[in-house]
Amino acid sequence: MKNTLLRLGTYVMLLSLALGSSSLFARDYLIELVLFETKAGRKLDGNGIYYPKIGESIRLNSETAAAAGFLTIEDGLTLTENASAMASSGRYRVLRHMAWRQPGLDESSAKAVRINLGAPTTVFLPDNLEPYEEFIPALLSPGVDQTREVPTFTVNGTIKVRLGRFLHMESLLVFTDTDSGQSFKLSQNRKMRSRELHYIDNPRFGILTRILPLDDKILEPEGDDSNTELQAIDTPQ
Repeated sequence: MKNTLLRLGTYVMLLSLALGSSSLFARDYLIELVLFETKAGRKLDGNGIYYPKIGESIRLNSETAAAAGFLTIEDGLTLTENASAMASSGRYRVLRHMAWRQPGLDESSAKAVRINLGAPTTVFLPDNLEPYEEFIPALLSPGVDQTREVPTFTVNGTIKVRLGRFLHMESLLVFTDTDSGQSFKLSQNRKMRSRELHYIDNPRFGILTRILPLDDKILEPEGDDSNTELQAIDTPQ
């Protein structure tokens, strides 16, 4: 009898832990981004044209995204005043203010969201992509051993949000200025807490972002803190 009760107690404990873990990763989050260009960065020199090495990813507003629980959010966003302040400052050009809803997924099941913004153009990649881990050197016209033709955009790449002990945002983006024939790369894995405001950027372009749990009353701006937030932009060299 004692053994039966012991086994039953162990089963209940394990089941409770499993359900608790499942509920942790089942929670939905709002991922909100303001992608921006730093106007002063237009004077910077890049290192040629690059293309992000994109793995498996999903496109918002697709059937695949909807089936995975990734849904575009357009109303009631919290960074609207911040985006307006950046645009009116004269220092930045806002490329896109966007947001989506997604489940909190762990590292093994997290999905990257494809980002394509701005003017399309065609670049040519090396025939062999295996040596490159994150960024692939590209050309605006075909070259020797560089004939793979692909479309790209002003901003091209992926954003992935995964959940562990903390939230993590993994950005793999390329900003390409076709007028100057230069690309600027951004690759960061940022540890984040929900509700915190983060800048992920380099001197040429970047992201203002906040992640919010959707079981809170979060689709309301939390006061006008846009001026102080603008002073927090970090531009590592």
